[in-house]
Amino acid sequence: MELILLALGAIAGGFINGLTGFGFALMSAGFWLLILPPTSVVPLMAVCMTASQLFTLPRIWRMIDVKRARPLTLGGLAGVPIGIAILPLIPLPTFKLFVASLILINLIYVLTLQSRFSLPKSAERFHIIAGFIGGIFGGISALSGVVTTIWSGLFGWTKQEKRGVFQAFNLSMGILSLILFAAWGYLDKQFFYTALIALPLTLLAASIGVRIFERMGNAGFSKLINILLALSATNLVISVLTG
Repeated sequence: MELILLALGAIAGGFINGLTGFGFALMSAGFWLLILPPTSVVPLMAVCMTASQLFTLPRIWRMIDVKRARPLTLGGLAGVPIGIAILPLIPLPTFKLFVASLILINLIYVLTLQSRFSLPKSAERFHIIAGFIGGIFGGISALSGVVTTIWSGLFGWTKQEKRGVFQAFNLSMGILSLILFAAWGYLDKQFFYTALIALPLTLLAASIGVRIFERMGNAGFSKLINILLALSATNLVISVLTG
């Protein structure tokens, strides 16, 4: 059963990450937190997310606007160490509910508010603050994409513009997280064992996801993402209530 959940998390996370450029942790957490502690799950999510980002980068690198992504990324890099320092202090049930809450907040925002608000271009000067908050979330849970998803949605960017920002930001957060996890002793035998299983499935699913991204319209893949995220959050809540 543990191998099945490990595989399902890798496939679901890889597919969504290939499809959107973010969301690996949102999808995989619902499966992996059922079998692994947070201190094992977050490094595993970071390495799989980073690998899938690198794998799909050649197909979307032209979408990356360096000027727009730079302040978000710099803020995120400052926030990641803070999040990683907080990670071991959070009990497992609390961590599961925290992740589920972030997923549900993201869903509620997308379904109710995303199309109603739009910030002026001048608000882009706050990118570094949004990135900093996203970096903290990334260090705690590899969920840096939640903040940047909501933030970027407030500017009315196109699918391609969002994808470029997500890819640059999340790849940077993943690389720094892995460096810090290695330096602080998180990458143990269990990490390498699970990564050996999860990585190939992640890359396979990511390759399918990025191909679908190139063919689908905004409405179609957004609806699919919302359904999968809702299932992931439900898994986490049920595991807490029955745990």
